[in-house]
Amino acid sequence: MERVPSSDEPADDGSGGGPGDSTPVRPNGTDLDAREALFTSALEQADRVANMAEAVRLQVMLAGFDAMLLEEQAETGRALRPDDAAVRAFCLHQANVLRVSRHAVEHRIDDGRTVREKLPTTWAVFLEGLASEEAIRAAARQTTGLKAEALAEFDAKAADLVQTVKPTTVEKQLGLLRDRLDPDGAIQRHEQAATRRWVSARPDSDGMAVLEVHSTAIDIAAMYDGIRQAAVDLHGRDGECRTLGQLMADVATDVVLHGIAVPAPETTDPAYPMERIGTLKAPHRKAVQATVLLVVPADTATGAGNAPADLAGMGAIDAETTRQLIAHTRSWTRVEVDPIDDSILGIDSHDRYIPAGLKKLLHLRSPSCVGDDCGLPAHRADIDHVIRVEHDGRTRHDNLQILCRKSHQMKDEGYFDVQTLPDGTIRWHDKWGGNRITRPDLTVKTRAPAPLPDDPPF
Repeated sequence: MERVPSSDEPADDGSGGGPGDSTPVRPNGTDLDAREALFTSALEQADRVANMAEAVRLQVMLAGFDAMLLEEQAETGRALRPDDAAVRAFCLHQANVLRVSRHAVEHRIDDGRTVREKLPTTWAVFLEGLASEEAIRAAARQTTGLKAEALAEFDAKAADLVQTVKPTTVEKQLGLLRDRLDPDGAIQRHEQAATRRWVSARPDSDGMAVLEVHSTAIDIAAMYDGIRQAAVDLHGRDGECRTLGQLMADVATDVVLHGIAVPAPETTDPAYPMERIGTLKAPHRKAVQATVLLVVPADTATGAGNAPADLAGMGAIDAETTRQLIAHTRSWTRVEVDPIDDSILGIDSHDRYIPAGLKKLLHLRSPSCVGDDCGLPAHRADIDHVIRVEHDGRTRHDNLQILCRKSHQMKDEGYFDVQTLPDGTIRWHDKWGGNRITRPDLTVKTRAPAPLPDDPPF
């Protein structure tokens, strides 16, 4: 399917540069030379081949998902919900094969089904390689709330846009079209979207990370402006050498960390911005202390070396930052590690009960969830018995693993068969034939007791 101009585009008058003209031209109207024309044509063909490959991959993903739904419905006698363990487990199976996150697979399948079922013209354009997966997914996200009678006009416009403009422009223009086609629904869509507020954190390179806040546009605009104004005020101080961007990051960090570390002031003014939270106790919060799990080599802690430390869920951080954290920490646990193979030889715990020490050992071995690659830090995750207690599973390090709640559920409902090895290596085998191996950050080695001397000293 080749693209044709829409009715609102100027017709090709033969002067060159129109959609139907086969002779490429520069912006100033001069013809490209043969070399330039060949390169441009080759790049366009390569892009189309890549788009067609994306289409084949998405079709395979959707076909497998559809087959899984039919199979599970035949076994259970009911339609599956998006949050069922079977759905999450199959998405995780695809994620392991494609080496992406489960959430990425879920979003691709949701968007792909939307375009296939609601936007057939746009779907056909995609199958022909004339649009990228990113572009058609941008179109899919703007169909929310549209009534059936409005989909035909929306589909025609989307089919044209995904071939001609960038995905960000696709999303913006189709969003405007959706609001024009359904102006009354815009209010309801905003109310529904506002219920899906969230905050996430993800690691970045060189010891950095990103904190993302997804909330209403008015709140984000107000927060951004407030942070910027505070940074601008600080920027004017004598001797201040930080850039505006650095100051904005420091202001935001200070507001969050110091804001939750002390109780909020008493407020009786109804205009107080936090009043809109209602019964949530954040305005009169109890002081809390943020908790992180940091694994630090001894040489780094003492300043004898500069090996990076590992921050659970975020990755490596540099030695200098690590030593600053150590200087202000309230507690730490000493762990003896074999310098050759990084296995845990012993753990120094002042706790009276063994489970507390065992919990620390597991957190050191696996600082974050080992099931879903979600990055949830170990101290906020579940400790799962691989062989369940009721099946005579023992509470030992070689029968325990760190899982987020959703991975825990998928495993307990039988979608994954899990085996742990004594060193902490975990083998996952799912019901659809997928295999995955996760290895611990540190291994656990059981040390044999020291031999008794031949002649006792008495």
